[in-house]
Amino acid sequence: MPNVTDPLAVGVASALKSLRTRAGLREDRLSDTEVVLDTLTVLRSVRELIAMGEPPERAIVRAVRTAAGTLDPTLSIIADASLGLELFAGRVDPELYARDLGQRRTAVLKNWDRLHQLRSVPPPKPPSARALRLDKEADALAALAAALTSQGAPPGEGVWPTAKRAASEDHERPQPSDHWHVPLADSPELRAFGAQLRQTFAARDLAAGDAAERMGVPESVISDWLDGRELPTEPAARALDDALTARGAILDLVLELRIPADQSAAGGPSVGEPAGTLSEVFRQVADALRGCLTRAEDGSPLGWPQDLRQLSGTSTVTAVSTAFGLKTLLLIEGDLAPDLVPVLERLRAIASERGYLDRNPANPRLEVTASVIDALHRIDGTEDFTDQITMMRSHLSDFEKSRPFILTTMLESSLRLPGAEELTGLLTQSLLTARRPYGNRLLWPEKAEALLIDPAPSVAHTARAVRVLAQLNRADPDERLIDAIEQGVSWLLERNSFRNASDVVDRLVGDRIESVYNRHFTAAWAVKALVSAGVPATHPTVSGALGRLWYRYAGDAAALWKWDNGDLPIWMTFDAVDALRLASLAVPARPNW
Repeated sequence: MPNVTDPLAVGVASALKSLRTRAGLREDRLSDTEVVLDTLTVLRSVRELIAMGEPPERAIVRAVRTAAGTLDPTLSIIADASLGLELFAGRVDPELYARDLGQRRTAVLKNWDRLHQLRSVPPPKPPSARALRLDKEADALAALAAALTSQGAPPGEGVWPTAKRAASEDHERPQPSDHWHVPLADSPELRAFGAQLRQTFAARDLAAGDAAERMGVPESVISDWLDGRELPTEPAARALDDALTARGAILDLVLELRIPADQSAAGGPSVGEPAGTLSEVFRQVADALRGCLTRAEDGSPLGWPQDLRQLSGTSTVTAVSTAFGLKTLLLIEGDLAPDLVPVLERLRAIASERGYLDRNPANPRLEVTASVIDALHRIDGTEDFTDQITMMRSHLSDFEKSRPFILTTMLESSLRLPGAEELTGLLTQSLLTARRPYGNRLLWPEKAEALLIDPAPSVAHTARAVRVLAQLNRADPDERLIDAIEQGVSWLLERNSFRNASDVVDRLVGDRIESVYNRHFTAAWAVKALVSAGVPATHPTVSGALGRLWYRYAGDAAALWKWDNGDLPIWMTFDAVDALRLASLAVPARPNW
């Protein structure tokens, strides 16, 4: 059976399941279907056909038909009828390819023996109509998705599970005998690449000779790149990334320039697609996070900055970013590795210095305190945070109660803390009160202050609220929570856009206004919310959000998640890992899988 814990394979299976209805998988339907087809158009086999001149709709149908023909005969027969692929057109009952799914199901059972004879295999016992509809079709489409997403890749490419860049190079440095440059005519884009590379060298106070020495190449090679005369090959760009610790940014630029000009790359992978299984990607994330640690002069790790592109300086290390880094590695590795103990000690020092662990801080940012405490509690569940719980309870004002972001951040921490029951109850009631009516539903806007002029519901804030309420409801079921979750989930399932969101928290501190800019990885929160509320990971909305999540992956060279402007926020990688982990665990197990 196929491995359906792979979120991308799950997304393909979900798209196929949606397309089996009505007339099935047909070109005319694909041109105006509401089903999100991004998951199918990135498949290697589809891209190859598009590169050969086929329209996307025809390429999808041809690729799916070809893959269906490679399946186990019984699964192939069921997939053929379910999607109306016409693998046996003209040789069997025409009802097998009727424009109605129910008719196709009836025909496949009626012609069960004949269809297997055409495949030259003995027919197994036919399933019941109910088993065909509920189980066998799901098995067949899952197998078809696995076949589509695990095909061999062209030379120099890896598979995860569609065509992707190879990880086999492993950032190795090219030798002087290699070709360093990609043939590319002079262009403004090429000169812009050189200008950006010069800025990168200047930011690191690095000369061309220094980089040449690190890479083992002639200095003239580096000069050609800096002057915008030549473009590095992919191996050279990886080596340059390593030499400049650029976290994959140089490779990203090179591929953006190279792919449109290099016809051999037509239909190739996008920069964000990873290579390897999900567990392998997680190991790459863990390695990348360790590589982004800010270190003291003696080499000891201090912690992480908010933006993982920042390379040095203890001033860039913050308690919140370090807390997110530790939480991400805990999700991946299960416990605190010995090499991270100094980071934990540094987190405590920063948090105490900034007052996040102070029982009576002057101007507390409660969401920051909650985030730091959450990380410390995950590491040591026996640590006592009674004083901090009391502080957060006493400082919780109407301002915090009007901000769903602050309430959900505090709730995700308090629901785990012993002795925080009163605070959790107050936060829960405040979060439920922060909803606003939209049609026949109560949903969460960005903020719930008085006298706002028609605030719109927010996908990101509603997803954050549903996620934490679902966690609360599992521990202590409550009708109020169930109703709020169901309203939020029903609205989220109708969304087809998961654009990243942001908000500004303007908090009065003394006699001045402190503005804090917050960003939300909407796709990751949608996955976490829906899966936590019990929606299968195979649901089209969940798979659509997963596709958007992977779209923001910065590629294997960085192994982190990128914001729209190219930043690498550490909390974004935490949200992505948390969402992917939940999605992989939420796929329902079947016998013998």
